[in-house]
Amino acid sequence: MKLLTNYHKNGYQTVYRMIDRWAPNVENNTSAYINGVAKALSVDPHQVLNIDKPTLIALAKSIIRHENGQQPYSDDIFTRAFEML
Repeated sequence: MKLLTNYHKNGYQTVYRMIDRWAPNVENNTSAYINGVAKALSVDPHQVLNIDKPTLIALAKSIIRHENGQQPYSDDIFTRAFEML
């Protein structure tokens, strides 16, 4: 979550910009990744995100699900991670 907040602070404020930086086309199907994360958040990929607790947790869960094929962590883990920021 810290990396995502740093991205946001440094101008990577949309799903498109964050995922494009995180998972460039060289190694990934970036457009599918972007669209999947945007769909999970119910936002347009180019919409500027408000990095509040619900959005950041949903973003992290969606990225983990895409990267791992599943999201194995409890809501409590995400809440504790957010509180550590």
